Amino acid sequence: MQSHSEDTYQIATLVVATLSVVVAIFYVLIFINPRIAFNPFKPPVTPTLVALVPTLPPTWTPTPTSTQTATPTQTATRTATPTFTPPPTQTATPVPTITPRPVTRTPVPTSPPPTPIPSPYAYRPVLRCEHSGGTYIKGIVQNGEGLRVRVATGPSAVNVIDDGEHFVTRQLDGNWGYSYTLRAIGAFETIATWYIWLVDGTGTALSDPNFHFQTNNYPPNNPAACWQAFIDFVR
Repeated sequence: MQSHSEDTYQIATLVVATLSVVVAIFYVLIFINPRIAFNPFKPPVTPTLVALVPTLPPTWTPTPTSTQTATPTQTATRTATPTFTPPPTQTATPVPTITPRPVTRTPVPTSPPPTPIPSPYAYRPVLRCEHSGGTYIKGIVQNGEGLRVRVATGPSAVNVIDDGEHFVTRQLDGNWGYSYTLRAIGAFETIATWYIWLVDGTGTALSDPNFHFQTNNYPPNNPAACWQAFIDFVR
């Protein structure tokens, strides 16, 4: 009794397995061709576009399509390059040289130099100085016979030192001269200004009374030292 039940189960199992395989095959066929005969859910028919092929005659010769004749492109003709003709060389026309006319200048009349006013005095003094052991004034006088030399501290007779009358005498060398001692030994401590002029026997000035010079106490190596003044009166 039990063996009979097992056989029944095995047969049912075999049937189920077979049906499963068949169903699977159906599904596969439907997937491959949805419009198969046993598919109850066929998809709608899609109209197929049929290309209309024209029916050609038995001895159809293809008619050549009108071929456009290619028009050759015109080759650009090279334009001749114009030959450059240099302009004619211009000959420079010489410009006549203009000789400048000398400017004639009208001489401006110049004033004649002023006529020197002659000195009212017959003699003029000439001075030179040197260093010495004392302070002296001496010199020569041209044609000095009878004349006198005045030494003063100013250009007036009131400034004459001592009597102010030193006669011009004949010297050993034959010249007329004079000599006056201001200080026998040494020099004055400060610069001293002296006026000296020549007068005749009446006291009339024969040289400019305003002529003056200065003695100093500069050392012997100073070229401006003036201890001994030589003043000559010349005509």
